[in-house]
Amino acid sequence: MSTVRRRAGRSRSAPGPKRLDGKVAIVTGGNTGIGRAVAAAYAAEGADVAVAWIARPEDVETLRAEVEKRGRRFLAVRTDVTVEADVRAMVAAARDRFGRIDVLVNNAGIQKAQPITGMTVEDWDRMIAVHLRGAFLCCREVAPVMTAQRSGRIIIVTSQLAYIGRPRYTAYSAAKGGLLTFTRALAQELAPHGILVNSIAPGLIDTGFDPLPEAAKRAHAASLPLQRLGMPEDLVGAFVFLASDESRYFCGQTLHPNGGEIMP
Repeated sequence: MSTVRRRAGRSRSAPGPKRLDGKVAIVTGGNTGIGRAVAAAYAAEGADVAVAWIARPEDVETLRAEVEKRGRRFLAVRTDVTVEADVRAMVAAARDRFGRIDVLVNNAGIQKAQPITGMTVEDWDRMIAVHLRGAFLCCREVAPVMTAQRSGRIIIVTSQLAYIGRPRYTAYSAAKGGLLTFTRALAQELAPHGILVNSIAPGLIDTGFDPLPEAAKRAHAASLPLQRLGMPEDLVGAFVFLASDESRYFCGQTLHPNGGEIMP
């Protein structure tokens, strides 16, 4: 009886399918911070990526190189998410380039610490517009595309401040709280069309763009059960999960990567 000798060592197997193979994702605010990490992670998982951006064009080009190095297609559209025509053009460009839209990540946002007595009406309106009007416009434009497909994922980036607030962040906290309720209402509206809407509420993430001084960041980190601030890379697993088929029974939910600061 003949025998076949196997070479010692681990056997090699073909890599399995990636979690977002064949998907197309739009990430607003996608060239810096959390958005950039998410866009890169989506490309690594097999998705083609469109980013809406407003500043720092040099970061767009380095992200383009990173996405294309992974063999995925990339589109960047300069977009002010508060401007209806900009959002409409951005979504149309993504649909025309890729033929479909499977994932929308509403990530574009701004932060500004101000006492309420020093806040202008313009400051308040801009904060609300970028977060709430921006999310409304982006969701309104992708919804018909996803409805026609009978499938889609919308991920809205809110914040733990939607739950606990913070002094000098009244406008930001209000905007993020609005996004939390917007998520729940939109999830009920779009679920019958095969579109799942969920949100992610990060804690303080060290993106390099946060206005807090370094001493305040260190003190905040020391107060957390995990004893450190989060990094954008700590969040990408949640974003990939909600964009993938693994989240097919998640609807109107919020994930909380915050180092244990709040445990809702």
